[in-house]
Amino acid sequence: MKLRLVIVALAALAVPHASAQRIEGPDRPFMAAGLAEDIVEVKLNYTGTRIVLFATAPQPENETSGMAVALIGPMAPQKMIHRTAAGDQTIEFLAAPLVFAIGAEPQVAASVAPEVMIDAGLNAQASAIPRSDQLMLPELDTWRAAFVDLKMEEGLYSFSDTTIERLDGGLRRAKIPLPINAPPGEYRIRAVAFRNGAPVGESEQVLTLVRSGLDATLFDLSRQHGFIYGFVAVLLGVSVGAVAAWFGRK
Repeated sequence: MKLRLVIVALAALAVPHASAQRIEGPDRPFMAAGLAEDIVEVKLNYTGTRIVLFATAPQPENETSGMAVALIGPMAPQKMIHRTAAGDQTIEFLAAPLVFAIGAEPQVAASVAPEVMIDAGLNAQASAIPRSDQLMLPELDTWRAAFVDLKMEEGLYSFSDTTIERLDGGLRRAKIPLPINAPPGEYRIRAVAFRNGAPVGESEQVLTLVRSGLDATLFDLSRQHGFIYGFVAVLLGVSVGAVAAWFGRK
């Protein structure tokens, strides 16, 4: 029998300011950065966009210097169910980002250790925060990896679509994809500069995604009342087909 993993959104308030599980360390210097737009309004004809972030890398730089950026959020409780022949196994994440898109310059990927990326808040798996009584589960890493895989299948997580361009004067321009099915809410855009495998500067910006008009109604309906949304979709399809057939006879 094929094993199945599913995600169930918990009926609870989102946790907008919850952050990834991080190792506390010394404060890193502030890095100048800014968004081209800090509010994105999604309308009915929305087909996807890219969030543009400008950041200035701390000086001096060397061959290991580089930057990593991530779009993270909104934070919300999530429940995963692993269905097996022996019964269901579950885990609850108190907060996990519904969208996680990250990109890094090649020298960062080559020189920065995974635990440093976790400390910098740039690791997708570590950003899923379990209940305190499940922190020591032997299978926690497996659960987190499965959660990331499912989000990637939904098109909400990405690790290769973000681009970072170098401009004059140490300026970087990052373009981060915003998924078509990204939920409305508050997002964090983290930018961290590294040198010799260690962070030397960071910045965090806030982006608000707003859905408006008919798109907002349809999106909310599909998320909160799937049966009604499906019925309305079928009804609209039948109606359009009937009207087209009527005009065809004319």
